[in-house]
Amino acid sequence: TETTAQLSELAAVALHVGMEALSERPEWCFGRTEKDTWLRIKEECQLVVMGLGKLGGHELNYVSDVDLLFLHAARSDTAAVCSDSAVLLSRFCQRLSRLLSEKVEGDRVFEVDHRLRPLGKDGPLVPSLAAAVDHYLHHGQPWERQMLLKARPVAGDRQLGAIFGRDVRPFVFRRFLDFQALDELRDMRDRIVAEAVRSSPNLQTFDVKLGVGGIREIEFLVQSLQLIYGGRHPQLDEPGTLNCLERLDELGLLPRQAVQELKGAYAFFRRVEHWAQLDQNRQTQKLPQSPEGRSRLAFALGFEGREDLLLGTLDAHCKTVHQHFTALFRSDGNEADADFPATVMEGIQDFDVFESYPSEVWSNVRRHVEGFPGFVQRTLTELLVEFAPAKNSKIAEKMPARLDRYFGQVRKRPGLAKVFHSSAAWVKDFLRGLVQSELIADLMAHHPGLVEGIAVSSGEYLTGEAWQEAGLRLLDRHEKFEEGLEWLRRLKNERLLQLALADLGGRLNYAEIEEELSALADFVVKNTYGRVLQDRGFSQDTPLAVLALGKLGSREMSYLSDLDLVFVYDPPGVSTDLIPVEIVRMVQRFMRMLVTPLNEGPGYAVDARLRPTGNYGPLIVTRRTWLDYYRAQADIWEIQALLRMRPVAGSTQLCTWLQEQANQICFQQRDADAVWQRLCHLRQRMERERAVETEEAIDLKLGTGGLADLEFIVQGNLLVEGYKDPALQVRTVRLAFNQIWPRLLDVDLPLRDLLEAFETLRALEHRSVLYSGRPATRLRSEQFELLKATALWPPLKGRSSVVETWQDLLRLRRRVRNALHHWCSDL
Repeated sequence: TETTAQLSELAAVALHVGMEALSERPEWCFGRTEKDTWLRIKEECQLVVMGLGKLGGHELNYVSDVDLLFLHAARSDTAAVCSDSAVLLSRFCQRLSRLLSEKVEGDRVFEVDHRLRPLGKDGPLVPSLAAAVDHYLHHGQPWERQMLLKARPVAGDRQLGAIFGRDVRPFVFRRFLDFQALDELRDMRDRIVAEAVRSSPNLQTFDVKLGVGGIREIEFLVQSLQLIYGGRHPQLDEPGTLNCLERLDELGLLPRQAVQELKGAYAFFRRVEHWAQLDQNRQTQKLPQSPEGRSRLAFALGFEGREDLLLGTLDAHCKTVHQHFTALFRSDGNEADADFPATVMEGIQDFDVFESYPSEVWSNVRRHVEGFPGFVQRTLTELLVEFAPAKNSKIAEKMPARLDRYFGQVRKRPGLAKVFHSSAAWVKDFLRGLVQSELIADLMAHHPGLVEGIAVSSGEYLTGEAWQEAGLRLLDRHEKFEEGLEWLRRLKNERLLQLALADLGGRLNYAEIEEELSALADFVVKNTYGRVLQDRGFSQDTPLAVLALGKLGSREMSYLSDLDLVFVYDPPGVSTDLIPVEIVRMVQRFMRMLVTPLNEGPGYAVDARLRPTGNYGPLIVTRRTWLDYYRAQADIWEIQALLRMRPVAGSTQLCTWLQEQANQICFQQRDADAVWQRLCHLRQRMERERAVETEEAIDLKLGTGGLADLEFIVQGNLLVEGYKDPALQVRTVRLAFNQIWPRLLDVDLPLRDLLEAFETLRALEHRSVLYSGRPATRLRSEQFELLKATALWPPLKGRSSVVETWQDLLRLRRRVRNALHHWCSDL
């Protein structure tokens, strides 16, 4: 690596010095009449030399040629001279190339190759930046994507080179997993295999670059993985082969043993290449033809001159590399499914368990998946057999319909279908979630490509912190407003899918799900706000605060929870309650960007009604208005809502001040009787006006003994007792339970029972949303039985549920209501 890097830097310095020499002595390139024109062009044009191939990858050999791409652009919009001066620019670059490549006293600096430029020999030697980018984005070939992986500026205006790299990145690294390119890469791989077999009949004349198991196979394997996964992982934008192998190892995209074997083989082949070229003083990748030459090579490489040891090591590396190379794109499940015919689903109508499934829908499912690997068909069969004994008509209708909708979409996208050519565990987990959950099925039917996010990580669950770090790295590479928002929406929906599958798989309990869903919403809000500020020309220090209330504020988000947001502005240096029109429009745009469905899926529903004076008040309030309202006008239920307030974006200074003021407002000494009288009245009114319940249908949140009862118990005590102890100043109901009960010495209530009831009702709410795909909190006894029949209840992680039957649920609610009676005896 040190040798190749220094040789590459030598070439870059030679190009830089050559450009300086020609710039200082224009007479070397131009006649007297053209000199003044050139001097003007030099002032108004940018010129960059892009290194490609081994030069771009810091991987030059001693006798390598250098692959170059020249690009030019005007320094300003008004400089039109560049487009009229292609002849002089071309002459300058031709002269620069000759300085490097012409022999002087029998030697040269570097051989130069321009053939990799757009349109090759038929294209201009020095295309404009715009023309080159247009060529690649609209007419680029698969091999050009691979070529540009190693493109980097090596001389001239490096900023122009960076702009070129940024502009062609969408061509090189597709936005999402580029499984559609697998066929093209596979065809290229097959051609490499065919050519290599013909070019290397024996080891003594072996070509370490083009032979079977040689350098080209390693580079192709690495570059293929870069092209497939590079849009997802910015770390793979790495021109060096060895460095990129390390990145593939870190990302888990290649097994560690394979990475070590490929790195060892690559280093060995390159050393062979170096010494063969030094020995013969010419560009060659073949072993020396004479026994004496091979003996010298064996000595130089540390084999004490023994050709047999050299060839044995070479053969071992070649076999290892070729094994990894031919395994590229091979289905992991083919061998496992050899005894499981691809037409396995054709005969399943003979199974008695499938009698309950509608024949027409079932026929569509069989047709959609008939081309998929046997592993996928077998998994689907096993899942439907598992749930068929329920003999429930709704299950019989929903499950095949979900499969029909999804695989009907996947079948139209051959590239996406390749994701399922694997027997990895994530495939089974995903298919199970698709069968069980309407939320997942509906999301996937409209956006089938979201499965790529699961495939990228092979189903591995990332913690919130690790996921956010990866997401930020990806977003940092996309500066354009629309593209950044699409990526943000894609990340949001992929993460939602990941969390739902982790929940269904029993890897997360209800509290962990709420924390992760809240962290996801925070991530989306913060990054959307930042991009809207930038797009509208506002500073990141704009004195505006985005405050979360409700479930987002308390970090208790469910799958389809709204975002309750409030906006507070602090007019700089002006004592006024007027909000600038530009700020209002910016906030309106921010809300639209959160809500509006994009190509990459749905956003969040936003609710701004919890702001001071509600729907009748302005969307944004000033800091003074906000403070005056909560100090003098707010009802106790508004203070209760303020308990959950949490800044999520905006000016750090303003957010800190608002949080401090909210704590002072919420946690002050109050008349306990007055607080409970008002809260109990509000709770009674909520139940009467908004909860419609029967013996067979309940409201998990607002009904008798629902979640609202528990929230009122906790939040009422926080409002009355919170001023006494900072430990009581918490936003989350679950955490507040443990702080409140030790202080209620005169209350004979079973804390564990109430906390268990809260956990059960919240978990039931989450599973109900997963099953129905709707945010409603109403639950019927029939739906509860469906949750059980589809293995959605009880949850898999944690202790067994106290609710196993509908009657258990009704009894639990009665216990909750009895507890609330301690404060609200009239309920």
